[in-house]
Amino acid sequence: MINVGVLIYPEIQALDLAAAVDCFGQVNQTLKSTGQQPYYRLFTIGQTTTAVKAENGLQLSAEYTLQDCPAIDYLVLPGGAGARPLAADPAFMAWLQQCASSAQKLLSICTGAYLLAHSGLLDGKPLATHWRFAKDLQQRYPKVQVNATELYVMVDKFYSSGGMTAGIDLCLAVIEQDLGVAIAQAIAQELVMYLRRSGKQSQYASPLKIQHSAEQRFTRLQSWLLDNLAQPVSVADMAAQTALSERQFRRVFQSRFAMSPMQYLQQLRLDKARSLLLCDGYSLKHISQQVGVNDPRNLIRMFNKAFGCTPGEYQKHFR
Repeated sequence: MINVGVLIYPEIQALDLAAAVDCFGQVNQTLKSTGQQPYYRLFTIGQTTTAVKAENGLQLSAEYTLQDCPAIDYLVLPGGAGARPLAADPAFMAWLQQCASSAQKLLSICTGAYLLAHSGLLDGKPLATHWRFAKDLQQRYPKVQVNATELYVMVDKFYSSGGMTAGIDLCLAVIEQDLGVAIAQAIAQELVMYLRRSGKQSQYASPLKIQHSAEQRFTRLQSWLLDNLAQPVSVADMAAQTALSERQFRRVFQSRFAMSPMQYLQQLRLDKARSLLLCDGYSLKHISQQVGVNDPRNLIRMFNKAFGCTPGEYQKHFR
């Protein structure tokens, strides 16, 4: 059984906590329903077992303190306004570094990234966080490679996610690693998720009904497209990824998803462009190249048609 310790602290974001507890907890419920043994042992830990207030005012109390908790296989670090002051606590940081030496995985959700960044464990490595906090995180910890565009990233034993709901995607990815795609898909369905999103998907990606257990070839196509957005991609290229003829691919794709393959590709490119626009230091030309639109004027036209504004106007509104 995998011991999953979930951190609780004052001013935690309750949804980050719930994302982990509900995902891993649902695995146990699903396994029990089929006569199998639970796979995860879930418990909460804190600096004290005295109740603390989450950001939304909810009273939460940890089962164990940092000193008396069971051995931890997976440590989950939820985000919240309290993450930054907690990161400045030398005693907590010493405990986190010690825990990291023995734990199999450390997962940060949203601004839980501040805890990993301050520890120094991610120096020279990528670390995902919510786009709104990326600039501040990068300024505080210049040695960390802050990633504000992807939903989650995994490097070595360190797993990190963007916004609050991206924490669910991260937990599902861990569950898939542990127990396979069928269990992960079953948990997503129990949680009534519209789409199980890959880590490379933009934090702004539109939910599209391309991902389903019976459509693995299209799931693989989605991953391939996300890896190749900067390259020229034709319908023939997409058809080849699904082992269908171009004519059959066009017909099947349109029937399944009520849009053409090129319309879908354009949505992915626009989603990626929107995410990059919220990062500092990227010119429009660079963003255009990263999403496979070589001429920035074409990207401007695409933005106007899709969102009724220019990339510059979009950037000013959301930053």
